[in-house]
Amino acid sequence: MAIDLQQIGKRFRFYTHLKELEIPEIQKITGSDTQVLENIICGQDYMLDELVAIIKHFPDLNSKWLIYGEGSMFKPMNEDGTCTGNHPKDCLKKDKAQYLKQMQEMLLELDAAEVAKGHKPDMDALRAKIVELKDSTSTAAE
Repeated sequence: MAIDLQQIGKRFRFYTHLKELEIPEIQKITGSDTQVLENIICGQDYMLDELVAIIKHFPDLNSKWLIYGEGSMFKPMNEDGTCTGNHPKDCLKKDKAQYLKQMQEMLLELDAAEVAKGHKPDMDALRAKIVELKDSTSTAAE
């Protein structure tokens, strides 16, 4: 399976937006060079060793999803029901409706890229999760 640096960048950007992380915060967490982070997010020339060094700082990120677009963005739950990393719902902004709208817009961009690569079921699962979160936000607001 070929590795597409631009797709990795789009998925990493999607993940970091969901976690509300900007480049300075990612740099602080990972100790990585700003230029390397920008290259990864933009899908430009970088070494996979650099990517691996960065993603090891995100224990909930599924590296198979990030690199190949396979499976879920987040690692699965442990057998005891606890998360293997931070749960994505814990990262939502206070204004969940606005945040979910932003995630839907990013999902459309990612969806177009993933569908072009034939990963439609993965995108349908992500879309269902966003709709589920949106519905729970609507119910809680009432």
